[in-house]
Amino acid sequence: MEIVSKLPQGKFILGTREIAKAIKSGSIKNVIVAKNCPDNLIEKIKAGGDIQIQSFAGDQKELGTALGKPFCVATVGYESG
Repeated sequence: MEIVSKLPQGKFILGTREIAKAIKSGSIKNVIVAKNCPDNLIEKIKAGGDIQIQSFAGDQKELGTALGKPFCVATVGYESG
């Protein structure tokens, strides 16, 4: 939960496809992945460029809940700041 509490309020991107676009545009530099995030999604994120990936201790459902979303979240990207 500590990782999620450091996110800028409301300034994050959900979804691997949207994160990959944001990495290419340079608008995000950090990604948090749930502990049960599929390896193919992590590889897709890594292929986008130089990015810092942090692991969330919980699963996708817990990550979604921590972000205040009523659905599972495998990845969340944000700009450090």
